[in-house]
Amino acid sequence: MKLIICILAMLFAGTPDTLYTEKAVMDTYAFQPERALQIIDSAVIVHNLTPFRADLLRAIVYSRTTEDLNYDSAILISERLMQHDSVLTNIDMQEEVLDVLLNACRLRRDDEQALHWATQLRNLYQSQGERTEALRTDAEIGVFLIRIGQQEEGLTKIDSVIHQLNGRRKFNELDALIIALKRKNEICIEKNLCQEVIPDAQRMLDLLDDYEQHPADFHDGTIREPSETERPEYIDFYRGKAYAYLAAAYSLMEFGVGSKEYVDARRKSKEYLALYEQTIAGQGLKGRFMIAPILMSLGEFDRMLAIYDEVEPKLGADTVSVNYVEILRGRAEAADAQGRRAEAKRYWKRYAALTRQLTESLLQSKAHLYAARFRYLEQQREIEQQREAKRCADMSRTIIGFISLFIFLFALYAVFQWHKTKRRNRILAQQITEAVEYKDKYKELKRSKEASSAREEETNASSIPNSSLPTPNSSDADLYSYLRDLIEREQLFLDPHFERQTLINRTGLSKERIGAAFAQGSDHERLTTLVRELRLDYAVRLMNEQPDLNIDQVCQASGFTNADTFTRNFKVKYGMTPTAYRGSSK
Repeated sequence: MKLIICILAMLFAGTPDTLYTEKAVMDTYAFQPERALQIIDSAVIVHNLTPFRADLLRAIVYSRTTEDLNYDSAILISERLMQHDSVLTNIDMQEEVLDVLLNACRLRRDDEQALHWATQLRNLYQSQGERTEALRTDAEIGVFLIRIGQQEEGLTKIDSVIHQLNGRRKFNELDALIIALKRKNEICIEKNLCQEVIPDAQRMLDLLDDYEQHPADFHDGTIREPSETERPEYIDFYRGKAYAYLAAAYSLMEFGVGSKEYVDARRKSKEYLALYEQTIAGQGLKGRFMIAPILMSLGEFDRMLAIYDEVEPKLGADTVSVNYVEILRGRAEAADAQGRRAEAKRYWKRYAALTRQLTESLLQSKAHLYAARFRYLEQQREIEQQREAKRCADMSRTIIGFISLFIFLFALYAVFQWHKTKRRNRILAQQITEAVEYKDKYKELKRSKEASSAREEETNASSIPNSSLPTPNSSDADLYSYLRDLIEREQLFLDPHFERQTLINRTGLSKERIGAAFAQGSDHERLTTLVRELRLDYAVRLMNEQPDLNIDQVCQASGFTNADTFTRNFKVKYGMTPTAYRGSSK
């Protein structure tokens, strides 16, 4: 069959007036769902429908049928569409898909899911400023709340919707108000809240009368507004619904049998039932099924059985359905009431068996739905894992690329800094060497000058023993020069244990006199400062003259007792470590 459809579709592919269009689907699906599905398949082949749009139309077709498995298909397709990019980025498409989901879940009697999707749809309408559509959906939410056990909250929500829409003379608001009243009446009859039904059903009749008499006042040009020729049918349909709600409510009221209230309620129920049967709604299959339980409540079993005899052949082979269960139950109760015990027993037995079968079928259907959802989620999870793995791989490559680039740039920077540091250290080492050499040359020059002066004094004056020693009247500067020359000439600073006491022993000067010479007569406030400077200069000369010595040997030979102290003092004075100096001075 599909092959034939494909061939026909290909033949019509070049024809501009092809029959395989979305309009053809929407014109067909209500009474020929299988044909509508065939049209969708063909429309995809001839490129009149995108795969996405085709899926949405399939969901719509499935959601308007009467089989649970089709509802499940509609739900699964729509849930998948809700993850599609075309829906996530398009508000109108989100509304379409959510509407299908809501309708399918409502018909499926999956109230928790219906509540979930209705809430999403309401929020979407609110975000778009579509107040009336949001209120219309709020009425649906109220029904679902009642069905899941939150009766007070649900009734409050529906009443709030009715209150907000009341008095608005525009068709869109009128239609939303009538639908809200319809929803409330249906759920109140379902929950046997008959007193709630009567004023609301009467309110429906008043609104319809007003609309019938003053249609121009309600005209707003919205898509829901019926044309002038469609208006009588619209009014008749909802007027019939109101009559049915009133008939059901009065038939279910509990009064003492034979009391005035009981007789009055039954009379009103029959009157409204008669009115309902004359409307379009009352003459359809659903209307006949609505009439039957009212007749049973009124005790009119023969009329009820006549209706069952009328509608049962229309069900055809569909004997495993809620409608057929209702027929069996009605026939059983009628047989019981009329004393036909054996017949009643047979009907009750068939009723119990079919109820079990439907329950099992419902459970199987739900299991099928959950299994399909699970498979879909597993597929989505696998797809997402693949995407995540690809994202991670791409990110890893990017990160590795950045790290490689960073390492390369850092290496370039490090090489540049190394060359820069090496050059700076070489210059600094050269300056240190030159500074020490200049200092040595200055000392040699100074000694030569002092020696020459001494020889002249010896020639022109009598020799005085120890004339080079300072006298008690010598200045602090002269005493400092003498002590410094003594320390340098005899290299006393190379002794690791050299201290002030050594000078006291060598010169006979007091501790205070030596301290004053350094404090007042020189740039070195303390003896230790001079000693440290002499040792460091000696270390520089030693490293240049004896490059084979290691740093520890240089440290010890220069009079330092600790390598760390030597390194720290060397860096403070010269701006680089002994190791760096040695490496740069080669």
